[in-house]
Amino acid sequence: MVFWNLIEPAVTHKMVRITSAKTASASISTVHHPTTKLRPIDEFLLFLMYLSVGFPPRDLAERFSIHRTTASRIISTWTHFLYCLLGSQRLWIPPEVVRAHLPVEFAAFSDTQSEVFSTYKSHTTFKALIGMAPHGAVTFVSGLYAGSMSDREIFKQSGIVKLLKPGMAIMVDKGFVVDNLAPCKVYRPAFLSKKQQMSREDVRQTQSIARLRVHVERCIRRVKENKLLDKEIPLSICGNIDELFSVACFLVNYQNGPLVKAWATQQ
Repeated sequence: MVFWNLIEPAVTHKMVRITSAKTASASISTVHHPTTKLRPIDEFLLFLMYLSVGFPPRDLAERFSIHRTTASRIISTWTHFLYCLLGSQRLWIPPEVVRAHLPVEFAAFSDTQSEVFSTYKSHTTFKALIGMAPHGAVTFVSGLYAGSMSDREIFKQSGIVKLLKPGMAIMVDKGFVVDNLAPCKVYRPAFLSKKQQMSREDVRQTQSIARLRVHVERCIRRVKENKLLDKEIPLSICGNIDELFSVACFLVNYQNGPLVKAWATQQ
């Protein structure tokens, strides 16, 4: 309800309602001429049940006593609305704000602006890059790419490079060999390479980074808890999947509670 109170004024005055389930541009009308018998807050609930719980439109139509095409139009309307509304809010956080909310666990990496990770599975997939501030806020969401694209290439094409400045630092997974792409310091677990054994300093830093990367996994898990993204994506929504994925990432920043419980007393 707190989140609903934040967005309700925009629902009343700014929402553009999609009145054709075929394409978002086929036919639109303003929210002042509603095309369903559901209240806006109930439409929002229907959308969240679609994204978070993974109920298909046919199931939702039955639950809300509406036609299946009406359920599809509601989903398309709310996908586009939340994508535009939440996407218009600034995600990238200035360095001074990041430092002001830096968890004590990051004391050894106090210049870290963002942790970067890609998510994918072991078969044909979409793939994305997510950035998060050390205190857990999602600060960057890329578009979706083919799962066959390398992490380095996605890093290059995503647009995050333009946001990074000298004096910042990012912490990345081992697969992100982006030192010559990022204009800032890059913290990454060390490679063994041809050396038989890592130096003591490399081992210490690799262990420190590994402990902190758990927080990135927690953030990604919050996105993946949306059941729609945890199964095969039907062809019928491939045109909207980029917006649906972005909305799922944006909503992480509005979830109750910090990423780590202990951080609640630090901030």
